[in-house]
Amino acid sequence: MEPKDEIKQRLDIVDLVSEYIPLKPAGSGNFKGLCPFHGEKTPSLYVSREKDIWHCFGCDKGGDIFSFLMELEGMTFPEVLQFLGKKAGVEIPEFTPEKGRDEKQFIFGLHELAGRFYETILHKHDEGGVARQYLKQRGIDDELAKKFQLGYAPERWDALVQFLLGKEFVENQITAAGLAKFRQSGNGLIDRFRGRLMIPLFDSAGHLVGFTGRLLKEEENAPKYLNSPETMIYHKSDVLFGLHLAKRAIRREKAVIIVEGNLDVIASHKAGVENIVASSGTALTESQLRQLQKITNRLIFSFDRDAAGFEAARRGIRIAQSMGFDIRVIQILPSDGKDPDDLVQKNPARWVTLAQKPVHVMDYYFAKALDDYNVSEVDGKRAMAHFILQEISRLADNLDQEHWIQKLSDVIHVETSILRGMLTKQEKEAVTTQPKTFSAETEVKKITTLSEKAASFLIGLLFSEEDAVNDILPRLKIDDLPDPWQRIYKEFIILYNQRKSENHTQNTFFSLFQDHLSTIGLESQISKLSASVIRAKELIDGFTRDQVREEISRHLSLIASKSHDAKRKQLEAAIRQAELSGDEDRLRALIEQYTKLLN
Repeated sequence: MEPKDEIKQRLDIVDLVSEYIPLKPAGSGNFKGLCPFHGEKTPSLYVSREKDIWHCFGCDKGGDIFSFLMELEGMTFPEVLQFLGKKAGVEIPEFTPEKGRDEKQFIFGLHELAGRFYETILHKHDEGGVARQYLKQRGIDDELAKKFQLGYAPERWDALVQFLLGKEFVENQITAAGLAKFRQSGNGLIDRFRGRLMIPLFDSAGHLVGFTGRLLKEEENAPKYLNSPETMIYHKSDVLFGLHLAKRAIRREKAVIIVEGNLDVIASHKAGVENIVASSGTALTESQLRQLQKITNRLIFSFDRDAAGFEAARRGIRIAQSMGFDIRVIQILPSDGKDPDDLVQKNPARWVTLAQKPVHVMDYYFAKALDDYNVSEVDGKRAMAHFILQEISRLADNLDQEHWIQKLSDVIHVETSILRGMLTKQEKEAVTTQPKTFSAETEVKKITTLSEKAASFLIGLLFSEEDAVNDILPRLKIDDLPDPWQRIYKEFIILYNQRKSENHTQNTFFSLFQDHLSTIGLESQISKLSASVIRAKELIDGFTRDQVREEISRHLSLIASKSHDAKRKQLEAAIRQAELSGDEDRLRALIEQYTKLLN
């Protein structure tokens, strides 16, 4: 048995998915829960224990346990195979990329080596003493340092380069990974990072993709923080620091805290608040927010108090609002410190309390505006009104808008009717420039015809009901089906006839058929097929055998009728075209076909 099939046999898909999202029984042996791949308020993701499949009817994603983790964790198939193999107790041959082959995996491997090198220098070498002293001053002990795999880059010009060359890597490979650069004069390489505390950067699946190096001794013209360059595996706009360690806590708390600096994240873990990530000093990107949207719909921002930090966070908030996130803010007072790291050094319990009691983003904006504007003067009132109304215009719900307009009226003592007029005339222009909200409720729905629905039901039933094959196969014509069901049904007949003599259960045949679709290049239809199986099982839940037969007959009749109507309309159009062109031979042949169709 293939390792993939053995893993499926040993692991329960319901148990696996339940580790990531809560599931509730949904009848017919199915379970449902909130989809982690798009924002939604009502469950639309269904999991079938019997068929080992899942499907979301909101965003149309689906598949098996492998595709679920690949989609959710960003893993490749070999990585998921290794991960689930360990979980199931199935031995999987170790995947080792060869040099010059599978370049992306090769660069991952180089970064893992570099990370271990920096860690070893920090913990075991005299050269790491300066970094150990720095961490001690910040209250970061060995356990926390190892949790984040912190390291130290020696001040020597080529310490890492010599280590990697000793492992039989060549210069071009090391520079391609962004770990070193060519000397400006002379031959050879120099390390990109020297004399810095090394903070590894990981993608959401836990791959080490780059580094941030913090300078520990002041140097003229040297940046305090230095990041890895963009490479095949590292794109700054995609990475959220700490996400690989935070996912479980984010799911548990149903929210993620977003801070600016990497050290803010490390300090927060020290205080026991682990559902936290850092944007690394830049505004959040849509790519980063998409990753978070798979895990939670609630974002809790903690701004640096300076203007740059506020504006960066504000840009991220606007993108998040357009994507339908529920947004809260942690308010750090001047007496608390300038950022979460500062606060944790002074009073970790205070950070825990603030993290548990975030305020609505509009409450934060009100507090910010009252600090910035003197509302006892008309100019201050006008400035605050414009600032707050701009943010109110970004709220999707009319009731929410009305609530905050009323609050603004109370604060600046201006009639709500005047504020509504300002909102209508000036501030609502901002709404037209926002990206469209991404959610199952606001997406353009795919139009499905009756014949497509009937085809989906019948094909799904072939894998859901023991006797359905005998009821459907003799009566359902391939040509009557719309695409892509016509192709799927044709392949079903081919494989079914090939395997007819073999003693297959429905489940094993369904698994075989999915593999068959992948083999012939129809893997894009597997999700559609999984959805049809789940839906068909739901539709006949509780039906007697006779009732199932009635449903089959009704859907077969509908498909035949729709197919007949479509063929009639095609022939009528062809006949009109033949008449206009004067093609009498073609006209006679078409009229003969039309007469046979009507009879």
